[in-house]
Amino acid sequence: MYLLGILAVQFGFKVNIIQHPEILQDFQNPDSVKLLKFLQLIQSVGLFVIPPFAVAFFVYRSIKEFLRFTHKTSLYILLLSIIIVLAFIPFSNFLSFINNQLRLPGWLSKIEEWMLTSEANANELTRLFLKADGLGGFIYNIFLIALVPAIGEELLFRGVFQRLFTEWFRNIHWGIWISAILFSTIHFQFFGFLPRLFLGVIFGYLLELTSSMWVPIVAHFVNNLTGVVLAFFISPDTVINKVHQQFTLLELIYAVLGAIVGSLCLWLIARKTNRVL
Repeated sequence: MYLLGILAVQFGFKVNIIQHPEILQDFQNPDSVKLLKFLQLIQSVGLFVIPPFAVAFFVYRSIKEFLRFTHKTSLYILLLSIIIVLAFIPFSNFLSFINNQLRLPGWLSKIEEWMLTSEANANELTRLFLKADGLGGFIYNIFLIALVPAIGEELLFRGVFQRLFTEWFRNIHWGIWISAILFSTIHFQFFGFLPRLFLGVIFGYLLELTSSMWVPIVAHFVNNLTGVVLAFFISPDTVINKVHQQFTLLELIYAVLGAIVGSLCLWLIARKTNRVL
């Protein structure tokens, strides 16, 4: 799929990125950002959306059953899952703060320097991706940054990997946590590992409690959409720079209250579905 994306860029955008790959490193060029966003779309579909359907087609009798699209869920549960994601945002920010304080031993300073550089580049690229000049760009960002990753990543990590590890270890919790670790690791943003791991765990338990893939997809979409909306109506820097060097007492109170509300909503879903994990 990535090769198809390169070919599309070659002939559709009339840009020879094979001979001039440095074009994709020019973040100050709006045309380069457009190319990167297009390639990101192709990569998301090719790596996350298509493989789960292919695995389900070849190893299971029903794609819908394998990916857990057959179980109906209620509006009540969907609303609770949305509240969970929004309520846990302050707690995720607290995890980001903790993650940002972690440092490697001195003898691993070169690796830490590389991680910091990679993080800075990823943040800059994310900021450029989130920037939208008009309504059309805003809608495109919702599709590219919120919708496609929500569908693809949930299908792959919760639909395939979580099922695989759960059956392998014969333990739901192992399946949830290992797939969440993979989910966080594959983003290669080391200083956002803990909050992304936490989100992966939440999405995993939402799937197991409801037996419906639609629930984690909706929750994931709302989480991503929040960033896209904040970036459009306020600024991309508001989203990128949400990790502070200091965490105030008020922010800590919000994190604790949000965690309580989110946990309560998870309990309400478990009570509604009668699932004991």
